[in-house]
Amino acid sequence: MEELEFEKRTSGTVTYKKVIMEEARIQYDSSLNEEIKDLRGTVDMLRWEVGTLKDRVDELEKERESLPVSFRIVEVRETTVEEAKEKILGYYEEHKDESIYPDDVADALGLDLKITMQAAEELKKEGKLKEAR
Repeated sequence: MEELEFEKRTSGTVTYKKVIMEEARIQYDSSLNEEIKDLRGTVDMLRWEVGTLKDRVDELEKERESLPVSFRIVEVRETTVEEAKEKILGYYEEHKDESIYPDDVADALGLDLKITMQAAEELKKEGKLKEAR
């Protein structure tokens, strides 16, 4: 194979120079063939495992969607038992015809359940709240 190289002279003529290209040959190592096969096998195995994991994740997502679980986040405000008692009395007054549980009151008013229970007990002792029967 020949490659032509040229340069332009000031007089406007072109000079050509012949360059002979040598062919480069890559030596092929037959042990590479086995390594490539091993790598392809590993890649195929990993693809299968990823596919299996994806299927399992999809199954778990479907199961999660069908679970009857719900939750909500309640922001609990710091308050004293006396403040809680006032809020609780107001809540019971607004909901007097309903069955009310302390955890519902605590959630609705953003009170700590322990303080709500303590305040409700004190209100019962004071006769301001009656326990439902």
